[in-house]
Amino acid sequence: MQDRPSLATTPGGGGDRRRIGARWAVVALDVGVAAVAGLTSVAALFSAEEAGSRPADTGAVVLLAAAAASLLLRRRRPRAALSGAIGLTLVYLVLDYPGGPELPVLMVALYSVAAAGQRWETVFVVLLFGGGGALYRAVVERESFLEIALSVALLVLAFLLGDGVATRRRLRAEVRERLRAAAVEKELEAQARVSGERIRIAQELHDVLAHTITTMTVQAGVAADLMSDRPGQARHSLTTLRASGREAMAELRATIAVLRSGLEEPTRHAAPGLAQLDHLVRGVEEAGLPVDLAICGQRRELPAAVELTAYRMVQEALTNVMRHARATRATVRVHVGRSAVEVTVEDDGSGRADAPEHRGSGLLGLAERARALGGVLTAGNRPGGGFLVQATLPAPAADR
Repeated sequence: MQDRPSLATTPGGGGDRRRIGARWAVVALDVGVAAVAGLTSVAALFSAEEAGSRPADTGAVVLLAAAAASLLLRRRRPRAALSGAIGLTLVYLVLDYPGGPELPVLMVALYSVAAAGQRWETVFVVLLFGGGGALYRAVVERESFLEIALSVALLVLAFLLGDGVATRRRLRAEVRERLRAAAVEKELEAQARVSGERIRIAQELHDVLAHTITTMTVQAGVAADLMSDRPGQARHSLTTLRASGREAMAELRATIAVLRSGLEEPTRHAAPGLAQLDHLVRGVEEAGLPVDLAICGQRRELPAAVELTAYRMVQEALTNVMRHARATRATVRVHVGRSAVEVTVEDDGSGRADAPEHRGSGLLGLAERARALGGVLTAGNRPGGGFLVQATLPAPAADR
């Protein structure tokens, strides 16, 4: 017959043993506290000297021992432990046994209730036994002020110790809750950063690929149309097509390098800017769309994010012109002012602002880019025909 695995070899056996050991340690502690309180009360009973009281006997010992036994409930049911201790103490005092030996049990019961966070019950008991008992002992039994004050002080001390433990437990619970809430908030922030990074990656890849693929498609169509009639021009279009593919791969590598670096601010060497607009316009013109480019205003260094966004706006707008507008000419104007950069792209085509292609992710992504920089982008039909894309990007000049 195969032996059953022992507790030590079963999964979680060590944890079970620790839990069982901790449970028995708690039981042993409660039994020890009750025993010490009971023995202290009994010892005080046989050493107490009170004129006119009944001598110590078996009944007094039983009452004190039973009151101490009620302390075994102090952890799970502190109110029941306190009620048992109070009831047996009252019986003990009504039978006219010496006062004082009941205090150790009452102190432990009061401490347990206060430590459990039940402050008002503890205050009531302290007032009942401290105030009422002190008044009775002073008026009826004519005890000394020192003895009365000592008894009341012990009860108040038990209450304060228990209330201090309860306060410390509440503070620990609040700290744990705050740490948990902070961890949840940190996780949500991390998820938001991941989502934002994904959107940024999608925008960058869309801007790079959409323009290049559109340009290459137009050039391939031109080459196919001219292949039989004008092979020389078709060969030029194919050469331009191959160059566009290489440039697209180079820009894609640069974009991925920026994204992998995790930099919020794109580097100037990796990301395109206003200086690359001439090259961008030449590629569009080689694809068959004449473009008038004008860059005016102040000649100064701009933030890399502003230059990249302005470049992407021109790129996306010209891509839409080639794909949808059926235009014969486009105009690009970039004005660098002291506090902002204004980008304007317009064409003479027949595109409509309410067409599905103008509601795609391209212009929406550019609008998000502009808002992220504190700017604004508008797009719509021109009054005289064609389409207009206009953006203002804040770029305040540095004070000298």
